[in-house]
Amino acid sequence: MVTRHHTTPLDPAADAAALLRRLGFAILVVLLPSATFLSRRATVILAPVGVSLLILSSVIEAPPRGFVRVLTAIARHPAGMAGILFVGWAALSIIWAPDRGEAGDKLFNAVQAIVLGVLGVSTLPDRVRASNLYLTGIGVALAALLALALIVTGARETLTDEAAIFERGLTGLALMVWPALAWLESRGRRGLAAALVLVTAVTLVMARAVVPLIGFAVAAAVYGLTWWRPAAGNRVAAWGSAGFLLVAPLLAVLISPAATRLLAEENTVRAAIAAWHTLVLTAPDSFLIGHGLDTVLPARLSGAVPVSTPHGLPFEIWFELGAVGAVLASLTLYFVARRFDAMASGPAGSAQLVPGLTAAFAAAFTLAVLGAGVAFPWRMMTLAVVVIAFAAVTRGQFRTRRPKANERPANGRPSGDRPSGPQTPAAARPRTGNAAAR
Repeated sequence: MVTRHHTTPLDPAADAAALLRRLGFAILVVLLPSATFLSRRATVILAPVGVSLLILSSVIEAPPRGFVRVLTAIARHPAGMAGILFVGWAALSIIWAPDRGEAGDKLFNAVQAIVLGVLGVSTLPDRVRASNLYLTGIGVALAALLALALIVTGARETLTDEAAIFERGLTGLALMVWPALAWLESRGRRGLAAALVLVTAVTLVMARAVVPLIGFAVAAAVYGLTWWRPAAGNRVAAWGSAGFLLVAPLLAVLISPAATRLLAEENTVRAAIAAWHTLVLTAPDSFLIGHGLDTVLPARLSGAVPVSTPHGLPFEIWFELGAVGAVLASLTLYFVARRFDAMASGPAGSAQLVPGLTAAFAAAFTLAVLGAGVAFPWRMMTLAVVVIAFAAVTRGQFRTRRPKANERPANGRPSGDRPSGPQTPAAARPRTGNAAAR
């Protein structure tokens, strides 16, 4: 009897690359969400470290060529073209900004986060292992449990440097839960997905943080609508975000009388709407091209605009970049959301991710409207990590079910993953063992 032992050749480089990739991904989706509750600089430190490990793993395996490919794909898509024009207009507005140094720093932070996200996406392998992707759910669960422990034990005030740090961690939790939910849903782990959403909701309710809770609630409603009617949920996200950003000044003018009558005089929402209403009526021409990048905060500090002006994304874009910037930003949001609708009609694995993608988009936009650190580096880094996590989840959908042994498609070949090398006909294969003896 002749026995053949098939052994897989050792590849230290591939093993090292896989280890570095898992470590980098763990830093991004496991360590970072929890560390954000404890340190104000955790995101801006850990995100580049995690992406650097992903880049190093890609370099070990093969010379990286994905960066240019991803950039080309972005530039060819309408959302990418609108986004590039938006960034270009923001860079041009530095010319008439009062403080060009601060405006340049703000633009640098935005471009840095964009490049970080593109690098992270481009260095991911074409097929991401499921063992790495389950880390997304583990990271969200650990972060939620840590936040609950800090709340219950009363250590929330003693372990954090300032009150805003804890809310910053809750904001990241409200964003990171959606790629984890999308992965678990695509694997059919609906029980784990429901438990993850439940523990996140309980954490946000017990923390009594209004902004993260509203962002999570809006995203959950959009998730349910998209899961039930994908086209309707996508249209709500696309038209709702783009339309609201585009007509925000007009809304401030129209609803200001009603807000004055219905809300108390000391209400912050009433004061913000009234302040924007006054600015639109007194200086409408200033909202054509804007005052330049990073001018909202100095204008508040100097008294050029009321302190009660809104702190969210719509007012910042209209005040700093004007109507031109608002139109470009609205087009970017619209085309990004509509891209998800194209995925809904694609392969089954990608279609299952659409509710999670749309919910994350709705959460990010809602938090930006409510003023959750729109232009701060930590928020843009968090969005870059969410994009990387969703890209990894998308590349983990290369097989959605285990093929049956006796299942044959129309061409007569067995279904499932096919061997990549040339196949030897059964009649030409050498027989070994008992078969050869016969």
